[in-house]
Amino acid sequence: MEKAYGNCDLKMMEDFCQADGPSGAEKEATRVMKSYLEGYVDEFDYDTLGSLIAIKKGKGAGPKLMLAGHIDEIGFLVTKIEDNGFLRLAPIGGWWGHVLLSKPLTITTDEGKKIYGVIGAKAPHGMKPEEREKVQAVKDMYVDIGVKSKEEALELGIQLGNYATPKSDFTVMSNPNYLVAKAWDDRVGALIATDVVKNLKGVDHVCDVYAVGTVQEEVGLRGAKTAAYKIEPDIAIALDVTTADDVPGGDNTCKMGIGVTLGVGDYSVLGHRGFIKVLASICEDLKLDVQYNVLLAGGTDSGEIHKTKEGVINVTLSIPSRYIHSHLGIIHRKDYCDTVTLITEFAKRLDNKMLNELKNSNR
Repeated sequence: MEKAYGNCDLKMMEDFCQADGPSGAEKEATRVMKSYLEGYVDEFDYDTLGSLIAIKKGKGAGPKLMLAGHIDEIGFLVTKIEDNGFLRLAPIGGWWGHVLLSKPLTITTDEGKKIYGVIGAKAPHGMKPEEREKVQAVKDMYVDIGVKSKEEALELGIQLGNYATPKSDFTVMSNPNYLVAKAWDDRVGALIATDVVKNLKGVDHVCDVYAVGTVQEEVGLRGAKTAAYKIEPDIAIALDVTTADDVPGGDNTCKMGIGVTLGVGDYSVLGHRGFIKVLASICEDLKLDVQYNVLLAGGTDSGEIHKTKEGVINVTLSIPSRYIHSHLGIIHRKDYCDTVTLITEFAKRLDNKMLNELKNSNR
């Protein structure tokens, strides 16, 4: 059996992932991120939507480097309380009905109380074939919170508009390099940004580093737009998951455990070619393995960041993950650790000369 790769702070990873913070209600998650950055940054700030901006200043008038990992996760809103106490939901972000039936949820009341619930699932006994084969829509599902009436649900503090999130455990698998959790999409990006800043403590660097937990990515890259407008970065890296297809029936074009995954492009952005070359060169210097990725569906925070004002030099670094947008995703430690190593080294090297060279590479 393989040994665990690198030096991951598993407690920090668990704390980030276990926080309940769907799009529009990320405060619980941003507070966790802020707590781990205390003592490592010079100041904290927020955009008006709630994105956390942690600033570590460089030793000179250097470039602004934005590291964006969206802090929100997919989840649900309570849209109705039935007379018999069952809850109806609307999705926040993209859900596929097949991954939901019989799964547990946490409903968070306005007062912060956590209510356990289970998405109802019919027994297959006597079910017609066409019903078995049909993917159930979220609007047709219900949540059982173990009460017998609407009045009992209201007494618990449940109201329309409360949010619900997947409930699952953080787990180190039999091979310790494989880590399971809810919300890797995209707490892993916020974790990487946090670890990079922690690595830079006591290190002389010219650039100002902005570690950002952006909000509302899953509903339209909204926090990336407002945070980038506030920061006005010169150069930015969006950190997000991508779909690992090294599974039965997959194409094996994006594998877990390789190391660094450079995003060439997706539906929201085309990566800056000069920046990709610089990062690939640093990987060669550090002897880090690299794979390239084109995300054929969806986008990342890069989609809004690179369009800010006159434009931002931008690329996406991805962490291949299995089973995203479900209760249980899987990542590999090597992908995480090597990405942290790469960005830490890039932050050490970034200065105005490199910035100008990157700007001129597109002219």
